[in-house]
Order: sequence, then C-alpha cells, then structure tokens
Amino acid sequence: MNELTEKLYKWLEDSGRALELRAARSLMGTPGCRLALPAYQYEDGVTKKQREGDVMALFGGSNLSRTLNTSFRLAVECKSGSDKPWIAFYDQRRSTHPAKLSDWWLPCGKDWTEELRTKVVGAFEWENGLLTDRLASHAVSALGKESINSAQDAIMQSMSFARALAGEGTLTMAGDNIGTVLGGVMPVVVTQAPLFQCELGHEGQPILTPVERFDVSVKFGQAPRRRVYVVSEAGLADLAGSLGRALDRVSG
Repeated sequence: MNELTEKLYKWLEDSGRALELRAARSLMGTPGCRLALPAYQYEDGVTKKQREGDVMALFGGSNLSRTLNTSFRLAVECKSGSDKPWIAFYDQRRSTHPAKLSDWWLPCGKDWTEELRTKVVGAFEWENGLLTDRLASHAVSALGKESINSAQDAIMQSMSFARALAGEGTLTMAGDNIGTVLGGVMPVVVTQAPLFQCELGHEGQPILTPVERFDVSVKFGQAPRRRVYVVSEAGLADLAGSLGRALDRVSG
C-alpha cells in the first residue's frame, strides 16, 4: 500500500465516511429494514438550505391484509473518533407513560388515531430494546476543550435531520398500499466514542456506568421535548432489530 492510499484510508475513518457506510450496511442487514441510504440530502426546515444527513433508513411495511402500513424512518447522525468519551447525565426522575407520540418519536402523516397510537405505543413497550424509562437531561463529550461538546452537537444535528424528514411526510415504496400509513421518524446518533451514564450515588458521589446506548431529552425551538437515541456501532444493530420486531407486531 502506498503512502497516498494509507492517507485515504485514514481519512475515511477519521472523517466518519467509513462509519456511515458501516451503519447503512448494519441497518440493511436488520429484519424489517427496507432501505438505508447514506449521504441523504434534505432541506433544513429553519435555514431552508440543502444539508446532508449521514444515513436515512426506512422500516415497516404492509400487513398481510394490506390495510395498514407502518413507515418509520431513522435519521442517523454518525460521529467517528473514540478518544473523547460521551457521558449522559441523569437525575432521580423517571419518565412516565408517554401521553403523546411526539415524546418518543416525531409523527408524520395524517392517519394517526388514538386507537392506532395506543397500539403502536403498546408494541414499542412490549419490545424492551426500544423504550426506556430513563432519559438523560444532557450529554457531554469528556476529556476535551470545555467549549466543544461534540456529543450535544451530534444530538442536535440528528434532531434537525429528523424534523426535516417528518416535515416531508410519510415515505412508502412501490407496491405499498397507502390507504392507511402510520409514519414516524426517530433521531439516532451512532458514535465510536465510549458511552457512559452518570448519576449520583446515595452519598452524593458520581457513579459512572459504561453502556451501549443512552437516550437524551432534547428541546428544539418551540417544539415539545423529544427523545434522541445515542448508540454505539453495536448498539445500532440492537436498536434497529427492536424497531423491526415492534413494527412487525403492529402490522402483523
């Protein structure tokens, strides 16, 4: 291998381009995933400028009677680099049963009813790998400059991507019955950084626990708080598998 090729391989890893390709391949290998596109172009809802989301993945499909479709997308932001661990901070509160779908994902489309909402939330709760009752208040990238928080930046970029996808409406594929489509978008960050959760022990001492995933509560503009799923490369496959099984339960 010559010097130029070595530099290019290093650039692919350092820039996150290789991570994007691996994330898309990992998602496409998950049952229930119908499409996974890296470098997905979208229009930013605030600036109206064209931006690039790292990976857009489509999950769901028709049930056997072809009367109900699910169309859930993952808006994935990829962050390379493992030298700055990400820490999620928790207080003593635990989240309650969601009163609105927007607490858990961004709904899109016009076919949601209270009955269907209850059915989907039930399927998500049944699949333990999807919903948790713990939400971090914020996340920080550690061991770097205090003025740089790559964890929070990635979380907000993922939310911006998800909001844009939700604004486009539901996504279906050729051959789908589009009579009733339950659409939603879930913002996801996949990172190579080691992930930790931090909370206080009974005597006030911080306790760090290594994890493959944590969920963060995010406030974006005037919209209600949303959940962003932050996962490792291994955790991405687990999250996607849980989503596929839950949607299969909805439409099966």
